[in-house]
Amino acid sequence: MEQELGAVLADGGCRFRVWAPHVQKARVVLQSGTAWDHQDPVEAIELDRSDDGYWQGFAAGVTAGRLYRYEFDLDGECFQRLDAAARDVLHSELTRYNHASENASIVVDPSYDWTPYRTPRFENFLIYQLHCGTFAGRNDHLDKELAGFADVQHKLSYIAELGFSAIELLPVQEFAMTRSWGYNPAAFFAPESAYGSPRALRELVDQAHRHGLAMIFDVVYNHAGPGDNILWEYDGYRGPRNQGGIYFEGGRWTDWGRGPAWWKREVQEYFFQNACMYFDDYNADGLRFDVTTQIDGNHLREVLWRLRNRYPDKYLIAEHLPADPWITRVGNFDASWSAASHHEVQRALAGHNPVDKVASVLGWDGFEHAWNLVKYTMGSHDDVGDDRNGNAKDGRSKWDARHRYLVDQFGGRADWSARARCRLAWVLNIAMPGTPMLFMGGECHMGSPSVGWGYWHDTRDDNGDHRFDWAIAGDSLGMPMRRLVAAANRVRWDNPALRSDTLIVTHRDADNQVIAFKRWAGGNLLLCVANLGERSFSERDYGVATDGQSGQWTQVLCSQDAAFDGWDGAGNAFYEPWTQADGRVYVNLPKLGLVLLRLK
Repeated sequence: MEQELGAVLADGGCRFRVWAPHVQKARVVLQSGTAWDHQDPVEAIELDRSDDGYWQGFAAGVTAGRLYRYEFDLDGECFQRLDAAARDVLHSELTRYNHASENASIVVDPSYDWTPYRTPRFENFLIYQLHCGTFAGRNDHLDKELAGFADVQHKLSYIAELGFSAIELLPVQEFAMTRSWGYNPAAFFAPESAYGSPRALRELVDQAHRHGLAMIFDVVYNHAGPGDNILWEYDGYRGPRNQGGIYFEGGRWTDWGRGPAWWKREVQEYFFQNACMYFDDYNADGLRFDVTTQIDGNHLREVLWRLRNRYPDKYLIAEHLPADPWITRVGNFDASWSAASHHEVQRALAGHNPVDKVASVLGWDGFEHAWNLVKYTMGSHDDVGDDRNGNAKDGRSKWDARHRYLVDQFGGRADWSARARCRLAWVLNIAMPGTPMLFMGGECHMGSPSVGWGYWHDTRDDNGDHRFDWAIAGDSLGMPMRRLVAAANRVRWDNPALRSDTLIVTHRDADNQVIAFKRWAGGNLLLCVANLGERSFSERDYGVATDGQSGQWTQVLCSQDAAFDGWDGAGNAFYEPWTQADGRVYVNLPKLGLVLLRLK
């Protein structure tokens, strides 16, 4: 790695390094206190320029907590900037537009006494995705509008008891304003000041590890809002046609404006060092890269090659949609999100050619391993979240594009059949090949009381408060789903077959909307039977083809059991059928349910 960017404590002081190729002079200016005081004198340290446009210098006696800015001279103008690689800032306001701003970069000590923890093997990731600011505070003992890193710590036992092995946080870098989903980065190296300090984020990661939970950070390297991010026109140079200066000129045009200039070695180095920071300073176990299709893959893969070589045991995930094997075979990622796993299962649960729809997302075609795909049958934040008062993607008139919790798509949490479909969806997710992921709230049928507005958002809107509701999480409808999620996750941990690179579809019955597949690892073999139809088979008379698998079977899970909001006798408790001469095993098969059988 090139010399580290930003402010680095060392040798009784602090080293500073910043890329500003167009300025004639550069200095770091330092102050004490908790806000930048324009009346106070500052200590100024002149920086030396290298041939590649970086400026560096050393300030003796500087310790953690010291405020600083960079001051640049360009063509007779003197102006100040926050550090592009600041590990902390006071808030998201930029000095570029408000010269009276009291914002400043903060020197950070990254040292921490970490609890010993080993990142899971890639087949052992079972991910719970959450948004820090809204996961706590509503109808719980915290009672606050915006949660932070310390508040999420109170909820770690909840996640661990559900049986997940990893948390994936929506972006927590400093973003514009104080409320956001996180996909509008303002300062890439600093944690969101409304959530807490770098120390508080380290404590969250450490406590997650103590609970047996790996930590995955979501990083946004494909775009930044024009004008409201720290990099825009950073050293005063605008470039041709005002493209944003050194970090953006010649960058790809994205759905959110001008993207970073990934064609530049210095920009690649900037994002490489940012990714390294999460591993080195925050003990991360993985990164999820936002919308990699809007970054030039030939440049991105060079950075990923460096990351994979430096951190071979860390899980590097791309939001590369549609999923393409290029991203792992050539692009050097470990995995890609699979949006089809949600969209096709949702359509299947609506009765749209269900057997073929489910079959289309069971495998990992073109990828080397099942864990090369992250699957989320109940939806990710993109599918569940809505920031347009419930009408994102014209969802009010377009059911298939609607952003809602899955339970809301089928009638709301008060509708039993909607809840049954959600149970089926999650058990299918843990049974099919791939890395399962659940967005917060899916485990308890999160949604508003009135049908139609069951979506997540980071605040109130015209249709109410859409943060995670802890009253719902523990109510009479939420608890059975929580029990189902925990039981399904336990089955995945107890059966290595479900974490293996194996799959054979043994049974397809389009008339009854039933599909079955088997998976195996060593002596562990499971048969997964999904009934997506409205007809129950209750006389142990539904024959499931086993692809020649003889022997006796025992049920390990039925999504329609009474404990999960189904009914007594829905499945095959106390009944251990044998494969018959016709190669089928005859079982009870409840409507809108999934039965998992293990070969004895």
